[in-house]
Amino acid sequence: MEFLTYNPDHYELLLQKREDPRFPSALGHRAFVNWYYASGHCRLHLFVDHGELAGIIGLDIMDFVYDGQPMRMAAANNHVAFLPGIGGLQFLYWMKAAPHALVFGGSEDTHEVMRKNGWRYFPPVPLLLANRRFGNPAGEPAWRSLAKRALGGLLPSVRLAARREAILRRQACPDLTAREESGFREGMLPATSPFRFRFAPTLAYLRWRYATDLPFVRYRLFGIRDGNVDIGYVVLKETPERIWVSQCDGTDASLLACGVLLALAEVTRDDPRPRELCLYTAHEAMRALFLRFGFIDWRLTRPLVIGGLRQPAAMEDDTRQWLVNFDWNDNGLRRPFLDE
Repeated sequence: MEFLTYNPDHYELLLQKREDPRFPSALGHRAFVNWYYASGHCRLHLFVDHGELAGIIGLDIMDFVYDGQPMRMAAANNHVAFLPGIGGLQFLYWMKAAPHALVFGGSEDTHEVMRKNGWRYFPPVPLLLANRRFGNPAGEPAWRSLAKRALGGLLPSVRLAARREAILRRQACPDLTAREESGFREGMLPATSPFRFRFAPTLAYLRWRYATDLPFVRYRLFGIRDGNVDIGYVVLKETPERIWVSQCDGTDASLLACGVLLALAEVTRDDPRPRELCLYTAHEAMRALFLRFGFIDWRLTRPLVIGGLRQPAAMEDDTRQWLVNFDWNDNGLRRPFLDE
């Protein structure tokens, strides 16, 4: 068995399994693969048996902080065993990559493995939506499509640009601003944090992962300031249909939530039709503010699981002071990409 770390010269080897139904769709986009796995902080590991691609696993090594203490975690992506007997090797490869392992989302097959290994399941993270759009899958009964359309017509449209002053009054923060930036700069990362658990990457990681000049995904970065003081940032992922809150962090939870709303207001200011707005949040106070300004909790959640072989995660189950964001690992990197 040969173990290779992907570089652009391996792309044809990767495509050996493109006709396999288990082949991850995103790996068919060469520019994405070369950026995500060969230019930054995530690596794709190839398991090759006598010239045949036997399995693949992507590993993103992510730095978190819990109760002021650093926690390094490995998050897996595009994890597929094409030949029998490879899955166990891939799992060990994953577990040895960092002291802890993270799954935020994941397939049912992934969770079957997590449960067997006794991983720690935390309260699932709620999805909040505004201006929800209801899809019509192929083959869906006509009555169900009509019911969705009727429900969509009853929901109020959320136009945050019209409520900017109300957002600022709500938190008594008249000097708060969210200004678009071309890239992460020194001083934008919070020096202190109100969050018990949060993703705390380096500036280099953020500049790579949420780059604002990628051709296949559009990230928009906003620096949040209170007067002349940097208090945080928010990254939005924008498509013609919807906007995701990808990643954010700040020195104050309520001001950060206001900054997120202000950034969304700016991005959607000239929308002829309100786009769907999407975010995940576990934080109690932030959730309350988002609900106040038009988001709805549809009781859709995403599992959050932490495990590993080396040591258990010494963490309490209460996640109400945690800062959890959607676009960790490859969650926001799905086809169709913008250039397709």
